[in-house]
Amino acid sequence: MQKKKVSIVLGSGGARGITHIGVLKYLLDNNYEIDEVVGCSIGALVGAAFAEGKINELGEWMSKLTKREVFRLMDFSDPRFSLLKGDRIITTLQEVFLDTKIENLNLKYTAVATDLVTESELIIRSGYIYDAIRASIAIPAVFRGVQVENKFLVDGGVLNPLPINHVLNKENIIIAVNLDGPPLLTTALEYNKLNSIGILMESYRIMRRQLAELNIALYKPDYTIHIPHNISGIWDFDKASVLIARGYQLAKDVMETSNSQK
Repeated sequence: MQKKKVSIVLGSGGARGITHIGVLKYLLDNNYEIDEVVGCSIGALVGAAFAEGKINELGEWMSKLTKREVFRLMDFSDPRFSLLKGDRIITTLQEVFLDTKIENLNLKYTAVATDLVTESELIIRSGYIYDAIRASIAIPAVFRGVQVENKFLVDGGVLNPLPINHVLNKENIIIAVNLDGPPLLTTALEYNKLNSIGILMESYRIMRRQLAELNIALYKPDYTIHIPHNISGIWDFDKASVLIARGYQLAKDVMETSNSQK
């Protein structure tokens, strides 16, 4: 049976992005050929591992992380500029998959960052893959931004948390993985009891969700896999095994339900 070619868009959203690994595994298990990956933030990172053929290795490494090991990866920075430098995680990840030139990959790879100087997206399709990842994951105030010549780069999710518009292979099946999906059913959040950081995070989340929904409405991917935005906290990398399994199941639910209705 001929494999169905896919362009996959992997959104931003911290540890929730570990579900991307499960989604990719489901597609590989079900006769889909992914020949293009577009990602921002955690989506750029997971997409890079996939592009190098190391998605299983990334999943295995993440599944072994404990809270203590996650903490050890945090290289605290001068708080005037950011919480973390971000260098230690990049160095550690290179033990999982190598730095290589994007031009040498066997599939199309796009990472998206935000340039604060021009107030615009920066689309990265060439150069070394860890330079692309480092720029795309630079969450403002969390990871130090990246100065490149006359550009200052931060997380791609600032402007475009689900960059469907940057898919090149329009003839492919386009699958978007939205990490800002509707929440799991829980007790209603009492906003009046949140501290200032909590209010800031909730406000940022709402903004991101609206941006993602706008992109879905505008660019109409063939399938959208919504990951509940409260499935995990931004730093819950120690829950990788559960998140990978959940991503696999959510992909299965969406793809099989949608295909049965056609």
